[in-house]
Amino acid sequence: MNGRILRKIRNFRVLSALIIASLTIVSFQNCAPQNSFCSGECAEEGSTTEASKGSGSSAGGRTDIWGSRPGGTGGVNMGGGSNSSGSGSGSSSGGGGAVTIGGGGGSSGGISTGGGSSSGGGGSSDGTFRITTQPASVSVQENGDFQLDVAVTGGTQPYTYQWYANSKAISGGFGNYAFYSGSADSWKNEGTYYVVIKDGKGQSLQSTMARVTILEPTVGCTAGKYFTYTNATYDQGYNYFTEFFDGPRGKFLLHQSYDIYNMLFPYPSYSQLTYFNVPSNLNYLDKTWISCRSTIPRIHTPAVNPNYEYYSDRYADSSEWKYDGNIAFECRNKKLKLISNTCKWVRR
Repeated sequence: MNGRILRKIRNFRVLSALIIASLTIVSFQNCAPQNSFCSGECAEEGSTTEASKGSGSSAGGRTDIWGSRPGGTGGVNMGGGSNSSGSGSGSSSGGGGAVTIGGGGGSSGGISTGGGSSSGGGGSSDGTFRITTQPASVSVQENGDFQLDVAVTGGTQPYTYQWYANSKAISGGFGNYAFYSGSADSWKNEGTYYVVIKDGKGQSLQSTMARVTILEPTVGCTAGKYFTYTNATYDQGYNYFTEFFDGPRGKFLLHQSYDIYNMLFPYPSYSQLTYFNVPSNLNYLDKTWISCRSTIPRIHTPAVNPNYEYYSDRYADSSEWKYDGNIAFECRNKKLKLISNTCKWVRR
């Protein structure tokens, strides 16, 4: 009898334990958070489901720790980089809620690990072949020196350079560097310059144009001899003679100091030198005149009287005609520049 009672009590205890365990499990299930997906409507109403916590959105006045980090709209950032601007280590001053581990930046939700950037911000060069420093225009005093520079980056080295002056390639090694050095000893060196750069794979770049302007010193003209013509040997030997006699800046008479080797004036018959004496010093831009009856090679040749009677009088004034006017020069740094020629025959 007692044995049966004890067995019933033991079975009751087992049944009770099973009931209590079942009730406990059901209770925990009822207490656990329900899985849900926050649609647009609930997000706008300030839902705090797990899905909205993960989004890092600040819409709807979020106050939880996921959306309250300073300087941003949520997200946890660990390591270098930023969520948008790439402006500092560990910064979270950028776009949407990203959990970033390591360097780099993110501009939208998600998890980013390792380096890289998915939005603006700094970063290394993409290797594009480009000019970083363009040649700059320069003004230089006559007989001074000048230099033009260019700098490139990217592409494939080695680079090659070819400089151009007034659209003509500069020959020789002087035109094949990242810089070009020139001299203002010749007015021919005035003008526009640019450079063409090629990289090792044949990619080509052309720089912008730089202008070289040669300035004339404000120096006067001392008294003495001024010449205007030599034979071809001397003209070519001193390149600047030809360009001054009849060059890009006009026609000139040159002071004897331009005979730097003292070869012209000591041997005028050989050099075929033609010169004129200026009796007194002239200031810069002062003017002087020469008679219309003077022969000035490359500048002026006297005209014949249109109605002369005798050969010997062909350049002389007559009762009907008069040779009038003058040849005017202006002092320009030890040179006399032709500014006007008004010589002509006029009726009396």
